[in-house]
Amino acid sequence: MNTPRSKRARAWRFDARQFRDESYIFYSVSEALLVAGLAAALCAVAGSVDDLGDSAVLAATSIVLVGIGLLTRQRLAKRSKPNTSEVLYGLAASWLALLTLGTVVYLASGTISRLDAAVLESAAGFSTTALTTLDPSELSLPMTLWRGATQWIGGLLALVAGVVALPAALHHGRVAPGEWIVNDELARGKDNRTRQVVTIYCSLTLLFGLAFAAGQMGIKHSVVHALTTVSTGGFSTAADSFVGFGSVPVGIATVAMVIAGSGYAIIAWAIRGRVKALLQSTELRIYGAILLVTTLWIWWRSDGLAWFEAAFTAASAVSTTGFAVTDWTTLGGGVSALLLVVIATGAMIGAPGGGLRINRARILVAYVRRELRRQLDPTTVVLLKSGGRVVDDRALERMTGFQIAHLGVCALAALALTVVGVDLLDAIYTGVSVLSTHGPGLGAGAFGDLSGFSVGPRLVLVPFMFAGHLSLVPLMICIVWIFNTKKLLVDLLRQRQGLRR
Repeated sequence: MNTPRSKRARAWRFDARQFRDESYIFYSVSEALLVAGLAAALCAVAGSVDDLGDSAVLAATSIVLVGIGLLTRQRLAKRSKPNTSEVLYGLAASWLALLTLGTVVYLASGTISRLDAAVLESAAGFSTTALTTLDPSELSLPMTLWRGATQWIGGLLALVAGVVALPAALHHGRVAPGEWIVNDELARGKDNRTRQVVTIYCSLTLLFGLAFAAGQMGIKHSVVHALTTVSTGGFSTAADSFVGFGSVPVGIATVAMVIAGSGYAIIAWAIRGRVKALLQSTELRIYGAILLVTTLWIWWRSDGLAWFEAAFTAASAVSTTGFAVTDWTTLGGGVSALLLVVIATGAMIGAPGGGLRINRARILVAYVRRELRRQLDPTTVVLLKSGGRVVDDRALERMTGFQIAHLGVCALAALALTVVGVDLLDAIYTGVSVLSTHGPGLGAGAFGDLSGFSVGPRLVLVPFMFAGHLSLVPLMICIVWIFNTKKLLVDLLRQRQGLRR
């Protein structure tokens, strides 16, 4: 006999099964929160010598996050073979959870009093975009470390998503042309590849930190800049970035940014000593050529700028890090225009930086040349190759659609900023820069200071930071996920009301 209680029990068993089916999404969120909790604990311990209040907030945050992470890992079974939609839902949900976490920390600690500024600061951190509303020199030690840690976590999330999670969901397929080198040269198997990426990422962080310390930057400055350089985040401990740090730290940062933007397959080759493979990499050669040409152009067009400062500015733009050693927005339209193109192109595939990516841009140019040749001679057969393999037409169509969507979002970002009162030229530059996870530009200035922006532009930038950091698809998934979550809650409420009747 079906009693109301038995019906309610069956309904809740169904909901539990549905929860287990969606466990990959919740498991992804728990892993992101667990990493953030461990980072908060380290920041709290290291910063306790400076500010006990902020350290206490971070310590409490750590306890809550670690507890949630461990409890979730015990209650949920991690799916070994999630489909693509689950991976994208997991990425979107993880980013939203981190965005909320960062906002709460800034407000609870009193570091930021305005909600819009806290949301923007959290988004800039986890999206590795070099924008801020704060004066870094006025932050306490624990909050300075936390701000740098948010970019480190965001860079790691982007790497795991682009190099591990999505290729595994696609069964080692390609997200877009040019990913062969990443998929083929890193370790096989999702767990092995994750360990390899995390190991390289942490090793580079330690290496950069030791190098900055050897350059006499000081422990705090060395740690924060190591965190924000390896992630190509660009947050500095000084309001004027690297202007006051001297030539030795500038040189170290230049080399570090070049390495961080070179892609993890290239770094794996370098670790293994595969010099021949490095020399034969077309993308690496283009990467080096862009760095050289940009450096020479900036040096030639800028009176009084040293060559190493020009190289620093070029490396910051190509890797989409966002550090600055001078106010390059005042160097003339020629420099700003070239840097806009370089920033929009972005770093290499497999790097935490953003942008269109060098290899995709190269294939897109080759595709345009092929179509022009076909117009002149329809019988011409031209094969496009990447990583020594022919790029098929389906992959080209996928890439072309991605590029069109990317350009469309750039135009949408510029339009949205213009509507809320930003000058058109500044809006275009800022929109492109934010979508490339670079940040600084004609609107925000060379140091990425958004303290003069009103509430409207600040909130408009947040979703475009998300789009630039995790690409366009998770952004659309995030929007759909919000509406689906609302629908699920409404259906669940109606179901429970029906059972009570």
